Formats: sequence, structure tokens, C-alpha cells
Amino acid sequence: MTLNRALEWTSPETQPLILGILFLLALVLFSAAAWPKLKVLLNAKEAAKGDRIFERICTTLKIAFGQTKLMQEKGAGWMHALIFWGFLILLFRAGEFFLIGFFPEADFSFPGSASLFTAYAWVKDFAVILVTLAVFYALYRRLVLKPKRLTLSGEGLAILFLILAIMVSDMLFDSAYLALLPEGHSGPIGLTLAPVLSGSSIIGHLHSLGYWTHVTSILIFLVLLPRSKHFHILTSIPNVFFSKLDSGNGLSRIDFEEEESFGLVNIEDFNWKQMLDLHTCTQCGRCDRACPAWATDKPLSPQQVTVDLRDHLNGPPGSDIILPGGVIDDEVLWSCTTCGACEAACPVMIEYVDKIIGLRQGLVLTEDRYPKELTDAFKSLETQSNPWGFPKATRSDWAKDLGVPIWDKNNPTEYLYFVGCNGSFDTRGKKITESVVQTLKDAGVEFSILGNDEGCTGDPARRAGNEYLFEMLATENAETFKEKGVRKVVTHCPHCLNSLKNEYPEFGAQLEVIHHSEILQKLVKEGKISKKQNEEEKIVFHDSCYLGRHNGIYDAPREAINKNSIKEISQSRETGTCCGAGGARFLLEENTGTRMSHHRLDELMVNEPDTIAVSCPFCVLMLEDAVKTKNLDVKVKDIGEMLEQKKLSGQ
Repeated sequence: MTLNRALEWTSPETQPLILGILFLLALVLFSAAAWPKLKVLLNAKEAAKGDRIFERICTTLKIAFGQTKLMQEKGAGWMHALIFWGFLILLFRAGEFFLIGFFPEADFSFPGSASLFTAYAWVKDFAVILVTLAVFYALYRRLVLKPKRLTLSGEGLAILFLILAIMVSDMLFDSAYLALLPEGHSGPIGLTLAPVLSGSSIIGHLHSLGYWTHVTSILIFLVLLPRSKHFHILTSIPNVFFSKLDSGNGLSRIDFEEEESFGLVNIEDFNWKQMLDLHTCTQCGRCDRACPAWATDKPLSPQQVTVDLRDHLNGPPGSDIILPGGVIDDEVLWSCTTCGACEAACPVMIEYVDKIIGLRQGLVLTEDRYPKELTDAFKSLETQSNPWGFPKATRSDWAKDLGVPIWDKNNPTEYLYFVGCNGSFDTRGKKITESVVQTLKDAGVEFSILGNDEGCTGDPARRAGNEYLFEMLATENAETFKEKGVRKVVTHCPHCLNSLKNEYPEFGAQLEVIHHSEILQKLVKEGKISKKQNEEEKIVFHDSCYLGRHNGIYDAPREAINKNSIKEISQSRETGTCCGAGGARFLLEENTGTRMSHHRLDELMVNEPDTIAVSCPFCVLMLEDAVKTKNLDVKVKDIGEMLEQKKLSGQ
């Protein structure tokens, strides 16, 4: 059995030669643009991304091949998914076209081949139809609907028309072939259109037109790939495969003895995964739409940061432009709350937070340039182990009248309650601490505190780019944990949770760290504490970025306060909006645009709640301040304040 032929314009001798020349030319042009990118990646700094292969394969199948993140937006998601899945099917079809060209007289018969080719022709035709419909929808979106997050570009339109040319030429090729040879194998498209073409004097020319349009469109597509944002077609699957698997921000310690400059100062400071991220951006705008800074008129556009860095990476070699302050403005970097909304929204798993923090490190440690508000905060963290300058010796004053035991390594309790700076010093934060303490005590949980031996985890220092200060604070705390034999830690601050759980293992502190919402959830299930029963109370829940997106804890705080009583808003869980405190932003003035806390409060008030339930002390502060400013009648409470204690029977 022979495959469909296209010899009307060429002979069996000249067709392979012509196709070979076109293919070689396209390959040379592709390589000329792709090799410099690949060379930069090969020479970039290492990134430990080769572990846990099975998990990576599962992630790739789910996100890259299953298109699950794209499906969060149904219309555009299905459009892109159909094109992607269709092209996977049509890869075999592309192979068939090149086999036809290079081996025009070969016989590809084998037992059962006729049935197999016919079956594939039907599957292929359905793929062609679906891809064609998806392309028309894509053109409609770009030319008529024009979503704000999409940039209308000639490049994007050219790619869509190329895809359309590939689909139409496939239909023409099959239909003309079946009209020329009625006994040939074909799918529903050929069977439908062949009778229309039968009897035409130019069927042979249409057959060859379909063939050469198809192969040249594929080769033009190949040439354009490394020269456009559509290079992501080649890099997105590897980028998903090598994406971050663990919770947290994926940060690593700096070797201050070996490094000459610290943070991301020049483009050569990026590791290969960070560079792969830059090449993988599709410029779909989903990150911008999710970003609270961009939504409140700050100068930060996650997409533009990626594009600017990518353009600089692809620029002339030898450029010595400093990235922070040169390629990316300082104000752009300090606008970020490191909330991770951009990462959650990105369909190809680009990581943004580590780059922002790395660029801040370049500003603080190498350029010695940062907002003036951080000067006192850094000094206070260094001398008093809190960002506000309260004396370290007063850290445990809040506990004097509560009968909270101090950790005794010779007689340790089940849990160490790590209070954090906010819970130790802030007036509002101490109320949350007292509520958590009372709940744990009445539920019979054995816990104690470090007292004045506790220090700041270093989270605000690290997020602000002062890695050296973070190193000092984390090392001191880790040594305390090891010396005192601490193993299990509970904390009500998600920022403390994130540092202790995800970042302290690198300092030798192997801890089992849980958030207070998790232990409260457990105590409620065991009947040791009960939820307040007020059927008429309207509650909305605000997800803390560092509890939810960065650590995947969504259900525990909801179940602790009665999940069924919560009226969820659109921007919740993975799509929840930041209050504006993260990334050390609580230490900085917010002078540009709308306050992020006000923006978030507007979202939360859509359901007209009586109470906004929160699981982070910084979120409580930010939202309460917004409530006061807007003069609204709504309470903001930590989940620990929303439970009434029920003592264990027999106590």
C-alpha cells in the first residue's frame, strides 16, 4: 500500500531534492536562532531540578498534556487545549507528509495497514476540524473580543494563519487525492469534499497545492518558533517537567564566602531553569490579571518583567547592564508582595517570586540600595530580632499572666508554640496569641514557648533581599532548636510557618511544623473544642498567600470554623488576592495607586459579611486598617478568635 502522493508538480526524482533543500534551509534558519538560546542555557548556573522523576512525569502529564491550569478559564482554555491536543495527533500526519516527499515511490504496506491508515484518517480529520474551529475562535478573541490581558500583535496573528493554512491544506490534499483515486483511504473530510472536486480539470494541481502549502507552512512555522514568543511550544513541556515540586518559594542559601556579587545582578547570575522560564512565557497576561500590585496601579507587571529580562537575555552578548535598576526599575521590584498569584495563574509553571527576591538581593547586598523604611527595620532585626525595634528581652512579656510554660529540653512538651514577632509585640497580634494559647490549654494540648530565646525567623529580611541578615537570624534560631531538642512546632503566622517548614531544613533544623489552623481542625474533629453556633452570621474567608498558595493549606482553617457557614467569593483559595503585607511590604509605605488592602476588602465585601475570617496576623492588621479607613461595619477575626473552648471531660 502506498501513501497519498503529490507528484503533479514534480517528478519522483526532483521532489525529494526540492523538499530536502527546503527542509535543510529551514533547519539552518531554525538552528541559527535556537542555538544561541540553547548555548546560554547550557552555560548557565546549575539548578537542582533532576530529582523525583515520577512526580515530575505526573506533573507534566497533568499540567502540560492535560492542560489543567489553562482550563481554569474555560473559553480560552478549551481553545488552547484543542490546538495542543490536535497538534499531538497531527504530528503523525506531518511525518506522513515528509515520508511522501522524501520517498515518493516507497511501499509502506504491512498486514492490516489499510485499516490502520483509515482509522487514523478519521481520528486525524476530527483533530483537523477541532483545531480549525479553535483557531477561528482565537482569531475572534483577538480581533473582536480583544481581552485586555492579550496584546494584539502581528506575530500572534501570523502564527494563527499559519496553523489555519496547515489545516486547510490538509483538507485540500486529502479531498483532491480521493477525487483522483476514489479507492484510496480517507477520513470524513475527504469523503465529504471529494465529490465536490470530482471532474475538475485542476484536481491534480489542487492536490500538489495542498501538499506544498502544508509542508512549507510547517517549515515556516519551524523557522519562526525560536524568533518569537511561540518558542514556548518547545520549552513549555520541559519547563513544566522541571518546575518546583515543593511548597515555599524555592529559595537557596547564598555562599557568602565564595560569591563575589550577591543576588541577581547580571543576566549571567540566573540559573538555567530561570532562563528557561524566560523563554517559556507565552505573554498570555494571566499573571498580570492575578497580580494585586498590577490591579492597584503599581508599576509591577509580572509579564513585562519576564519579557524585559528575556529581551535582555536575547540581546547582544557582553552587555554589562545591571538588572536591578537597569533592566528592571527599583519601584517595580519593591511593589511585589511575593504572594505567588502570578505563579498560580501561569499555565506553563513559570516561577516569578525567586527572581523578584533575587533581584532585591542584588539591590540590597550588591548595590546597597533599598527603601529608607528598611534601614531601621534591618537594624532592629539585627539587634533586637524583630523589625520594629522592641527590646528582645520583652519578647515574652505577653505571656506573664497566662501561665504559659517555657520550653524545658529535659522535660519537653509535645509542641513548641512559635509565636513570631507580630504575636509577641503587636497589640492586635497579642490578642490572637492569647486566644490561641487559651484554646490549646483548654483542649489539653501540651505546649510551651521559647520565651525570650525566640527570635524572628528572618522572613521579612529574606523577602526584602537582605539574605545576609536572614542567614544570621535563621542560623541562630536553628541552633536554638537543635540545642533544645525541638521537633514539633505550631505557629499561627503563615510567614513563620513557611520559613520554619520550607527554609530551615537547609540550616539543619528538621522540624515538623504545622499551622494553628491544622491543630484547631484536629481538635474540632476530636470534639475537644467546638465551633461557635450562630446560624445567622455571614462569614467570608480570606486566604493568606503564605498559608494557601505557598503551602497548600486551604481546608484546615475553613473546617476549623465550620466550612458550611462560609460564603465563598470568586477570589478565594488559589485565586485569592493578597492583603498587601507579604514580601516585607508591611514595612513599606504604599504611595502609588490604590492600597492593596482596600482592593482586597472590596472583593471580600461583595457577599456583605458580618465577619471576615483570617488565618494570618498580618492579614488581620491590613484588613482591619482598611475597614477603619472605609468605615465599614464588619469584624475581622483570626480563626483562633472564632472558636469557643470546651474543656476536656474530667478536667
